[in-house]
Amino acid sequence: MNRDDVVTLQARNRLTADTLRLSHGWGVLEAEHVAMLRPQPHDFSLHSSRHYLAWLNVYRRDGETFADDLPRSTLRDARSKLVFIPAGCRLQGWAEPGTAPIAFTGAYLDPAIGSWLEAGEPVLAPMLHFEHPLLAQLMLQLDRILAQPENYSRMYVEAFATVLLAEVMACQAVDLKPGHRTEWHRPAKGGLASWQRKAVCDYIEENLQQDISLAELAAIARLSPYHFCRAFKEAVGEPPHRYQMSRRIEQAKTLLAKPSLSVSDVAATVGYGSLSRFSALFRQTTGHSPREYRRKMI
Repeated sequence: MNRDDVVTLQARNRLTADTLRLSHGWGVLEAEHVAMLRPQPHDFSLHSSRHYLAWLNVYRRDGETFADDLPRSTLRDARSKLVFIPAGCRLQGWAEPGTAPIAFTGAYLDPAIGSWLEAGEPVLAPMLHFEHPLLAQLMLQLDRILAQPENYSRMYVEAFATVLLAEVMACQAVDLKPGHRTEWHRPAKGGLASWQRKAVCDYIEENLQQDISLAELAAIARLSPYHFCRAFKEAVGEPPHRYQMSRRIEQAKTLLAKPSLSVSDVAATVGYGSLSRFSALFRQTTGHSPREYRRKMI
């Protein structure tokens, strides 16, 4: 992601070595966690081509926050508050923090997700220092994803990003009814039609080793990714990323019965580059490690 698209922090005295930044990107979602362990007076600014949602753990003795078309905010205690800045909108301000560490988690969302939600080109407004329990919980989950990104598939993160923007849009009472994107169709009542379910499940089965995107599966079903997630879960009983994981584990069981394949070979064949990640998921699903399961089978 272009560094011009992310929040910049400029200390007024000197840049502190005690500012830590953890970031990761998945295409439709770029995320970061920033912590200032010994905060100094600083200025901040953002003018991004992406929608920006942040969860704050910030207390300042003084300061101001500005966003396009909004009155300035001089809120001092912004702990557990949220900020949303639509793509193209400017955020800027300054802070004189207290002595306690401050931190924030930011999600940079591709505006194209708005069309996934069949909202056309959504008109979104900036929001400063608001509360929203579900969005706060989702942003805490984003912290966990950032800590171990290898544990989350591309499909999971795309679905997660879709939910984030959908909740923001719902919060702003944006109409999510079908827009100009007539090539998408709503799912039939009761989930997926039989042809949709078969086509999607066959595709997953044939590409278990691939990091399949949510958009790929939605296109097969001729649904928007947002509606596809909901319809797939209703039809199959679990989200698409979890279904793919369960099918990988089932194939791994079959492969473990072949002594010629090492456990590492099996992990790679079903799409896991990390042996430790594969072993953890296998144990979580079956109650046994891959090697224990092989000993039982052979």
